Amino acid sequence: MLKIVRELAVDNPLVLKIIMGVIAITFVISMGWYGIQSSDGDVVVSVNGEDIKVQDYRRSYNRAVDYYREMYKDKFDSDLLEKMNLRDKVMEDLVARELWLESANDLGLRVSDDELRDGIMKMKMFHKEGRFERKLYERLLEANRLTVAVFEESQREEFLIEKVKGIIRDSVSVSDSELNESFPLSLPGGKGGAVAERLPEELQRLKKFVQFQKGEKAVMSYAVAMRAKAKIKVNKELL
Repeated sequence: MLKIVRELAVDNPLVLKIIMGVIAITFVISMGWYGIQSSDGDVVVSVNGEDIKVQDYRRSYNRAVDYYREMYKDKFDSDLLEKMNLRDKVMEDLVARELWLESANDLGLRVSDDELRDGIMKMKMFHKEGRFERKLYERLLEANRLTVAVFEESQREEFLIEKVKGIIRDSVSVSDSELNESFPLSLPGGKGGAVAERLPEELQRLKKFVQFQKGEKAVMSYAVAMRAKAKIKVNKELL
């Protein structure tokens, strides 16, 4: 399973990112806890009135622990687990997920059954000899203690989140002046800072790179703004 995940990191980083979210491999920036409280019940955290139950948190946490235990083998112990601050990271991941889904709902976005099916069938971890293999799909889900229904509902949410992020990324553009600021091109020894012309292929490649960076910064800024405005109450006793 880990071999397949590593291959995905090279072949299709976007698909890898989506799958990581499903199996609770959490690589998120911890921004601290807002509104920590102690209360009874099974609600670990409330995000703008939406409750995340303790069973959902523990399920995500246990999958994250299982992943890192398999990754680090004998080096995995309680000290490493504490240094990773995994409890808070898993919680922040769940909070961020809820905020992105709320944003998608506000924008009226949906993921159709066809979009869900097509997206899953493109995932290389479920491919055998270059084609989607249903038995492999079910076997890998079972190995990760996931039912098809649970996985597909989670995937629908992941695709929905990617739709929101895609809108944000598409909203940014890169001007020639921005490109020149990022990658100045002056002729050595030229008078008055004479600027050489780039080949069209190089210009397009550099623009895509700068636009990617700018788009990711826009997504991060959007996430930070959502987090800052959110009303979040945490029952840390249940972590």
